[in-house]
This record gives sequence, structure tokens and C-alpha cells, in this order.
Amino acid sequence: MIYQALVELAKRENLLQDTAFEPKPVHYLLVLGEDGELLEVLEPRDPPPLDARGRPKGRPVPVMRPIPRRSDRTSGDVAEFLVDKAEYVFGIDPKGKMSPGKLSNRRGLFLETIAEASMHLQTSAGLQAVNRFLSKAPPEKILRLLSTEKEADQNALGGALFAFVYQPDGGVACVHDEPAVKEYFRAKREGEKPAIGQCLVTGQSNVALTRLHARPQGIPPRGLTKGGVPLTSANRDAFKSYRLDEIGGAPISREANDAIEFALNRLLHRAYPRPGGGSFARQSIEISLDTVVIYWTAADAVLDFVQGIEASDPEEVAELIRSPHKGHTAPIDDPTDFYALMLSGMTGRAVVRSFLHSTVRDVAVAIDRYRGEARIVRPYEERPGGYPLADIRRALVARGDLDLLPPSLGTELYVDILLGRPFPRAILDAAVRRNRAHDFHSQAARKRGKADFSRLGPRCSLLKAYLNRNLKEEMSVSLNISRTDPPYRLGRLLAAVDKIQQDALGNVNATLVDRYYGAASSTPAAVFPTLLRRLQNHVGKLRRDKTGLAISREKLVQEILDGLETFPTTLGLTDQGVFALGFYHQRQNFFTKKEEDN
Repeated sequence: MIYQALVELAKRENLLQDTAFEPKPVHYLLVLGEDGELLEVLEPRDPPPLDARGRPKGRPVPVMRPIPRRSDRTSGDVAEFLVDKAEYVFGIDPKGKMSPGKLSNRRGLFLETIAEASMHLQTSAGLQAVNRFLSKAPPEKILRLLSTEKEADQNALGGALFAFVYQPDGGVACVHDEPAVKEYFRAKREGEKPAIGQCLVTGQSNVALTRLHARPQGIPPRGLTKGGVPLTSANRDAFKSYRLDEIGGAPISREANDAIEFALNRLLHRAYPRPGGGSFARQSIEISLDTVVIYWTAADAVLDFVQGIEASDPEEVAELIRSPHKGHTAPIDDPTDFYALMLSGMTGRAVVRSFLHSTVRDVAVAIDRYRGEARIVRPYEERPGGYPLADIRRALVARGDLDLLPPSLGTELYVDILLGRPFPRAILDAAVRRNRAHDFHSQAARKRGKADFSRLGPRCSLLKAYLNRNLKEEMSVSLNISRTDPPYRLGRLLAAVDKIQQDALGNVNATLVDRYYGAASSTPAAVFPTLLRRLQNHVGKLRRDKTGLAISREKLVQEILDGLETFPTTLGLTDQGVFALGFYHQRQNFFTKKEEDN
């Protein structure tokens, strides 16, 4: 199902026009003259990619160009055709770690491929110029370019691809783009005699089968495997069931394999070049250090809302769900098949963490349902709503460090939202645990010494969605003074006691919340009697300075305590989630409600 859907995508988007060539970032263009002299070194760059919030991230990136299809080399010495790294083109390792003998061998292999091609294509002036350039030692300009002491620059140069441009031809197209050169490479690539059989993906018989399966690039962690990681592999004896070799164990035709690889690369890349010009919209989301979600449909459809839940205001996403776009049906009415694949990279192959097949309509409805469940009052007098998933995931781990987020947790959260199914209990546990660690403030807020409770809001939004969906709790968007259950009231009580301390003392280094939230939410009976005794001191000071405010605060505490006969000894995990919402609702009420006290 996964491979078949990917093959259909590649065919629909015309990704297979020329499978002998593939888009890759080319870092440097070497402009050559008629005699093979180096005239110029160009570094064409595109603007930097955008992060989840739509802001430029990092530096400008090399331009994606169609280049001769890469081999499956890993650690062995294999030269690519006309476009390769410095260690092959010049026999120079910018990192300075490779032996001279190995570098000499690699440059020799690259020279052999060019010499062989120039013998067959003597009419190609560009190819002849490349051959003449390579027959000489690298010029001083190249030596300066590849000489750097910075480790980051060494790593970048070590992975950079170099291509050639023949200046008399106009200095625009690369030598490998010449029609005769392209035809030569296609013929050479197709000259290998493959095994023949039936394709497991398409069902076609008597087709050429591939030995090595698709190795898409871009599956995180990036850089783990430089040549990409396959979704399937059969390179170990343990994988060869029923005595079948790597071809017989999973027979996939060359055409289907190319389609799978091109489709995965297109979905994983931030701006994959579109045949005929332009680039495709991004259709992947990294949800943790080593996990990415890619999604697509069986036909053209509006998918902005899928990316929107990652970084946009959910209320804006609701508008996208209901809006037709350029002749397309609104997502909430679109019956087109929808696919999402969650992948993690490993050394040997990729791990498929989850795969879902639904419709655009059902996914839009599920996302809209989640939006309603997660809708909550927000700080700074904004309209009620939820939070982007990127903010919620960061709120579930210490210091907002997504490297600490378990891949399974991020995957489950995303899949459950798209499918509208109950959330795993691990979601509740993660949110409550971060609350108990009083991890409420962003790192920037801590540096300023000013509380902002920026982490609490996203967690409470998720807690509200969890309680509404899994336990049918019907938690309100904002403060509900009619709720009488102890966990909710105790959360309100802690917020009220903390606010009275702030009213009386102003900003303090460690508030009651910072010191007591964890114990108050899990063992109320051990904390609240002490807090209420100390409260009288703060009320007394407040009564001397602001009498009206002291009276209103005392009335609030009495209203919260009314009907609360005793403090529970302990609160379970679910009750701690309700406690957090009571605390958050009451705290936000202090800032959204107009206060008339003095």
C-alpha cells in the first residue's frame, strides 16, 4: 500500500521524466574556457528554508539541479559522473583525514570516467574542456577554496558537490546537461543487465528488477547515513527468507523503485524542484530529532491545513479547512484519499513508525474536532484557541528541547489528531510530569527574571483535549466557577493563594507556585493547610496597603473553599490534569477579568 501510493504520486507529478538524473544541491560551478582553464568559481544559492513558523532558518542553500543519478556507494571508492565531491574531482580532502594514496585513487577513478566519456563524445567541446582541466593539477583558486581551518567549513566543503560549466556555450547550462552527454549517461546506466521477474509493487511481469532498493535522503537524523536510508533492505543473511537473495526477497522493478525514491525525496525536501520550473510545496514535518511525517494525496487537494496545525494558530487552520482554494474543494468536503507516513532513520534502514490511509475530509474533520477540544483561554487577552503542535511538543519536554521527546510520543500525538482516536495515556503523564517540575517559563523568560507561564498554556490546552476526548470530562474553555470537584477547586486555590502573595509582596525570587506546585497537585493534604496558615500574613499586609483588594481576594478564597470539606491525601494522574486546568483557568481569570478593586 505504501509503495503503491508513492508510485502513483511520482507518476501524477511527472517525477519520472528522466530517471537517469535526479535533483541534488550543487554547491559550486567551475566555469571553464576552451582550453580547460578555470575562469570562475560560482556559488549559486537559494534563500534559506523556512522554519515551522515561516521564518528564515540558517544560511542560503545551494541551488537544486538535475545531475547524473548517484551510485549506491557508501565507504567504497566509486566515482560519480561529472558531478562529485572534492576528494574525487581534485584529489583533496578538506577535512585532511584521508590518506594521499586513497585520494589519488579516487581522483584517478573520476579521471577515468571523464576520459572514457570524452573518447566517445569527441564532438562535445564542454566535455573535452573538462578532460583538459582535470589533466592538470588543481589551480591556486581551488586550493584556496578548499583550505580552511574551521571544522564546520571543512565538513561543509567535504560534502559539497562540484559541477562544470563550459563558458563558450553561454556559461549557463552545465556540461552534464548537454543532450549528447545526457544520452551517453543514460545508455551507460541502462547497459547493465538486470534480473527479470514480477514486480511486487506494480504486479507487472517480465520487468527489470532492482538489486538495491530506494534510498531516500532527508530522513532524520540528517547525516546519519550520507547516501540515504532505504525503507527495505536485504543485505544480510538473516533477511533472506526462504533462501531468496536480495532480489527475490522483495522483487521491485527498476521503474517502481525509481518512482518510490523520487516520490520520497520530493516529499522530504523543503523545496523540491517541480518539472518545468518552480518547486513543490513542503509536505513533511519533523516531529522530533529522529522522526519525520510526510503526507500526500491520491489527487491534487488543498493540504495547507496539515502544515498549519504544526505552526499556525488553530483558529486560522479552521478557516483553511473550510475554504476552497483556486478551484479546489474545501478540505472539509474533499473525499480524496489521504496518506501520511512517519519515518525515523537508523544506520541500516528507515523505521516506519506509523502509516495512515484516510481521506482529506476525514482528516480535516478530525483536526477540527481536536481544535474544539483543545480550545482554551489564552494569555494577553487573545481570543480563546489552541496552540501549534510545535509549541505543544516543546512544552512536553524539559527546557523545550525536542531532542528529549520520545519519537513514539510525537508520532502518537500526531496520528491520533489526524485520525480522531483517543490519545495515549503517555500524553497525560508527560504533561503532568512537566507541570510537577514547575516547568512553566520559557528560557528567555527565566533570563529576564520575569514569569510568563508560556509552557503551561500549551500543556493545559493538550490536557483539556485529552480529558474531553478520552474521559468525556467536558472541560470548559475558561474558568468554570460552578465546578465543585476537589482537583479543579484545589488548582484554583493554589492560583488564588499565589496571586495574593504577589499582590502583597510584589515580584519575589521564588513564588508559591515555583516552590509548592508539584506537592500541591499530588499530595494536597500535606501542603494546603500550611499554605492557608501563611496566607493570613499576606492578607494582613494586603489589608493595610489595599483594603478593597484584600477583601475581594479573601472572598475568592472562601468561595473556592466552600463545600471542600477536606483536602485529599493524594491525587491520581487524571486528577492532577484537572488540577492543572483549575490552576490555569483561575490564573488567566486574574488577567482577563476587569478588576475594580484598589
